[in-house]
Amino acid sequence: MNEQIVLKNDHGLGHSNGVQNYMRQATDVAGVCRAIVMETAQQIGKGDKKYVRVEGWQSIAVAHGCVASARDVERLEDGYRCIGEVKRMDNGQVISQAEGFLGDDEPMWEKRPTYAKRAMCQTRAISRACRSAFAHIVVLIDKSLSTTPAEEVPYGGFQDINTEKFEEAPKAESAKISKADLADITAKLNGVRIGEPRDMELKFGKHKGSTLRQIAMLGDKGLDYLEWLSRQDLKPGADGKPYKNDIIRNEIIQEILLESEALSKGTPDEIPF
Repeated sequence: MNEQIVLKNDHGLGHSNGVQNYMRQATDVAGVCRAIVMETAQQIGKGDKKYVRVEGWQSIAVAHGCVASARDVERLEDGYRCIGEVKRMDNGQVISQAEGFLGDDEPMWEKRPTYAKRAMCQTRAISRACRSAFAHIVVLIDKSLSTTPAEEVPYGGFQDINTEKFEEAPKAESAKISKADLADITAKLNGVRIGEPRDMELKFGKHKGSTLRQIAMLGDKGLDYLEWLSRQDLKPGADGKPYKNDIIRNEIIQEILLESEALSKGTPDEIPF
C-alpha cells in the first residue's frame, strides 16, 4: 500500500475544514481499504449482503491513524463479555467503545475450549467498536456491504428458521407409540447434533455415515467437499424455512474451513479440527 492518509485533529477523526472536506477524506479511506475489506468480507446465508470481518475493520481503523483492541474479558453467568476500544495512535485518546459478548446458548460454541470462547468474545468487541466509529466508511466502500460485523452473524444469516426437527417426541405415558410413529419421530430427529459439534454425522451423499471432523481430516478433497456442501441451498421445511440443524451444520463447516485456511498460512486462529 503506497498511500498514507492522515486524518486527525484535536477532536478525533476528521480535519475540521467542514463536512465536505471530511467526506473527501472518508472517501479516500474507503478507496485505500476497499481491497482488503472486499477480499475478506463474507457472504453469509442466501442474502446479497456481505459482512465485514475483523481484518477489514482493523484496516479502516489503521487508515484513520487508530488502533483497535479489547480488554477486561470476564465470565458472566450466561457467557463471556469484554470491552472493545478504538484509540488514536498519536495520543491514545479513546474514540469508540463497544461490548463484545459470546453466549453459552450459541450452539457453535458450547463445546469449544475456554480460550477459544474468550478469543471470539474479544474479536467481536473489536469489530463492534470499529463499527461504531467507522460504519460510514463501509457504506462508502460498496453498497453490498452490511455494517453488521461478520462475527456476529449466524451462518444462515438473520432469518426465521424452522425448528421442526427440535420438537419434543411424544411422551410414552401420553400414548402408545407404534413402530410407524417411532420411525416418523426418528426421521424428524435424523441428523440432530449430539455431543461434540464437529462429530455431527452426515446422513446423505458420498460421505454418508462420516462426521464433519472425519471428512475434514481427509485433506483437500474432504475440505473441498465441505465447502461445496456449505454452498448448497438449504432444503426448506413445510413452512418454507430452512431447518435449524442444517444451519448449524453449515456454521460448523464454515468454522472448519476458516481454521483450515489459517493453519495453511501458518497462523492458527483458535483450535484445529
